[in-house]
Amino acid sequence: MNISIKMLKEIKLDNFIVFASLPDMGKVGGLVSEHLIRELQVEKFAEIGIFEKPWVKNEKGLVKPVIDTYDLFVNYENKIIVMTGKEQPQDPSNLFNLCLTAFNIIKNIGVPKIVYTAGGYHQPQLAQSPKVYAVSTDNETVLKLKTLGINVFDKEIEVITWFNGVVLGVASEMKFKAIGLFGEIVETNEKQPLAAKSVLKVFSILEDIAINTDGFDLEYENQMLEKNKRNDNYGETSKKSGPGIG
Repeated sequence: MNISIKMLKEIKLDNFIVFASLPDMGKVGGLVSEHLIRELQVEKFAEIGIFEKPWVKNEKGLVKPVIDTYDLFVNYENKIIVMTGKEQPQDPSNLFNLCLTAFNIIKNIGVPKIVYTAGGYHQPQLAQSPKVYAVSTDNETVLKLKTLGINVFDKEIEVITWFNGVVLGVASEMKFKAIGLFGEIVETNEKQPLAAKSVLKVFSILEDIAINTDGFDLEYENQMLEKNKRNDNYGETSKKSGPGIG
């Protein structure tokens, strides 16, 4: 009862790509899907709503439920379905239901050739451009990834949590091939645009689709400028402060 579906347009495709990822550590999953929506000519065709927050909004005495929305877009030229949202469900049952609902919508479109998701891989000592690590739902695809020189998780990671992990399991249960691409990140609580850029470069190679990623470089530069500005302001404040403890 707490999940709703709003279909804006009925579409039919076959042998198409699905890219479904939500914000996670470093917001990588969200950055990737949002960038695909900006760079590709897409049309929104469906919206999934989840009412799960333990609060409601009050506007001048009028109460309204807080609905988290997850949008699905289609790009006809490259035959790609993109799913994104601003956050992840916090309740595990809602998480599974979101994945199931999304795939039920996708099954009505046609048979996808592959499902992708993306996320962040925390590497505190990262000293170079972020690398991308992959996982898949079948051995054939794992071998293909290795042949292409793409890093595959071995013993580094045993579990992949929340939407960007669970969506792979649900895809496997529905007999869809799926790949997860996870970019290295240093900070978990700040956006990591360079990790998202690395993920999209690997996706471009795998699917032979040209995607401009220059925007990530600009976002990273602005992020560094803002961080330096905050550090400078902190230094000025510290100089003005007198002796103290703590």
